[in-house]
Amino acid sequence: MFTHIEKHRDNTWTVTYHVDTPVNKLVFNRTPDNSRVKRWQPDNSHYEISFNKEIGQESISRKDGRPFTEVKIKLTPTYTPLPKEYAPFSPFSDEGMLLHSGRFFACASMCADNANTWPIAIKAPFNHIIVDGKVHKNNVQWIGKDSGQKIYVGHEAPIEDAHFVSLIDGRLPPTLKQHIEKDLPKLMDFFADKMGTLDYRPALFASFSETNDGRYGHQGGTLSDQIFLHWYGEKAIEKVNSKSIFWFFAHEVAHLYQKQGSDIENPTEAWLHEGAAEFLAGVASANVANNTGLLSEKIVTAQRHCLEGLKQEPNYIRAVKSNSRLHYNCGLVLINEINHALVKKDKQLDIFDTWQSFNQQIESGKPASVATFLNGIQSHLSSELVNSMTQLSQSTEFDAYAFFQTFNVANKDKTL
Repeated sequence: MFTHIEKHRDNTWTVTYHVDTPVNKLVFNRTPDNSRVKRWQPDNSHYEISFNKEIGQESISRKDGRPFTEVKIKLTPTYTPLPKEYAPFSPFSDEGMLLHSGRFFACASMCADNANTWPIAIKAPFNHIIVDGKVHKNNVQWIGKDSGQKIYVGHEAPIEDAHFVSLIDGRLPPTLKQHIEKDLPKLMDFFADKMGTLDYRPALFASFSETNDGRYGHQGGTLSDQIFLHWYGEKAIEKVNSKSIFWFFAHEVAHLYQKQGSDIENPTEAWLHEGAAEFLAGVASANVANNTGLLSEKIVTAQRHCLEGLKQEPNYIRAVKSNSRLHYNCGLVLINEINHALVKKDKQLDIFDTWQSFNQQIESGKPASVATFLNGIQSHLSSELVNSMTQLSQSTEFDAYAFFQTFNVANKDKTL
């Protein structure tokens, strides 16, 4: 399977899939919803994109069922939020574009569980293309892997400093750019001191795009040694809330410093790295931005949202399928509980030490999982808590709603 993405001279975008042996269909490696059905249009009317709701899979095939070796698709290069997935396109206001390569990963007939190599190329006349921190002119080819990465296509060249290789949208307001330039380096220094320095210089992409339907908001993420931040709609940048922006940044920088521990294999265990990133954002808010009461407020709110999300469906495995925010809210409550138990047992031990131990276990060959994480600290936790956290992501019979009701989160966090 070979994937070729192209930006044409008229600013339209296409993706072409080619296989050496004829197949009856191509399937996508990740399908959070049916957005491709709505936003992607086959260049040839003999082809169609369909969505199998039962197995949650989008695929491309010929309408007459005949086999094929190549199909070309017209893309919609505008920002659209996806559930627990990164947007395929994050436009810059100067016509630059950030692509999520993982959105284009596809397989012939079916994707095997161990499939993790995706030959991919991008062609974009008169543009810089930034892949793995290197600037290419007009075209580039590479092998994608894991969850993919963000690729920049545009006229701007990145700015390199001690902390980042960065591209910041000129339309972002001065106050927001000041936060980016001031807060992110401070956060990197803070987490480096607590969790060890990075052995690379990450890329930072901050972009903005207009909307014509009144939608507004922001999304951030980390992928393959990158931080990317996108704001969409005028209302998203009209008023900058310093506390929420700092938390937003701190959460994403925390993911970088989680290193191997952020690569959780089981999607139902995402509460571990998302909850930890939320907790670490709170610790950073207190220590770097002097927002000392913010973490306590967030934990109380998180427990309320966690319980609200579990009330109708008390099993966590089933509940997170339709509400991925539970990973953040329920995860924050759990990480806070873990940290409280650690500090209570040993005042020299905290979530930072625990995470470094987690990474060391992964480096020695253990999987990035809740079981590995708990293995390093279970002697500091009650057997009941360890058992419940294990069942949370594994048992379809476990009552997570009752479990999260047992926590008295008020004033339990400890600012580190």
